Amino acid sequence: MDYADRGNLQRLFMDSLADVALIVLDVDGKVLTWNAGAYDILGYTEAEVIGRHFSFIYTRNDISAGKPLMSLAGALAQGRYEDASLRLRKDGTEFKTESVVIPLYDPLKKLVAFGNLTREVDRAARPAAAQQAAAAPAATGKKVLLVDDDDAVRGAAVGLLTSLGYQVVAAPGGTEALAIMARMADIDVLFTDVVMPGGMSGGELAEQARMLRPDLKILFASGYFEGALVREGNIAASTHFLVKPYRKKELALKMDEVLNATIEPV
Repeated sequence: MDYADRGNLQRLFMDSLADVALIVLDVDGKVLTWNAGAYDILGYTEAEVIGRHFSFIYTRNDISAGKPLMSLAGALAQGRYEDASLRLRKDGTEFKTESVVIPLYDPLKKLVAFGNLTREVDRAARPAAAQQAAAAPAATGKKVLLVDDDDAVRGAAVGLLTSLGYQVVAAPGGTEALAIMARMADIDVLFTDVVMPGGMSGGELAEQARMLRPDLKILFASGYFEGALVREGNIAASTHFLVKPYRKKELALKMDEVLNATIEPV
């Protein structure tokens, strides 16, 4: 296994921790990565936070007291900075957390980033409305064209998408999917498997679908790792991708990200 695949495994592990926020910051404190747990706990999608200074998750009082910068300075001085305090969700509610910040160094001992782990202390006390908002995207009225040649996988995905509030139309392959698109102009997202034996690939389907609908949002899924698929030329490195098997929260996060993103190449 090469380092690219190890990196994909690490990312998959981070995204699978849906009840813990794992955030990587650059040396100035700006967000570089944002896992599913960070979305669930704090309410922001990855697309909303990348490049922002992480102080936006702190309360106004803590910002005034300089706590965000204090945590970075403390991590540098001590190798680890632990804190138990309030944080701020996207909806404006405050909640109790325990967090750890550590500095990350390259092999030459140069500081390259900070790692931030944040855990919600009293998750059971979270209001039901807040839990529901964190678990599902704003899917009202959005229609998804799901394409997968495996009947069982396709059926499971339809169930997950429907439970998240999406309208779903399913197809077993690219030819059937293009026929659906030709007669239905209100498809918002094409969610397709990448490798589909005996017919066109997900990448080929996406290219033809974009010819019909240049504004179509596209999400790819596969049991293969994203890095390998990109190297094989199946999909562009900047496309949205979900690794199978995925959980409901991971699907919710990725769908929300796709719907809020600008159109990406395929």
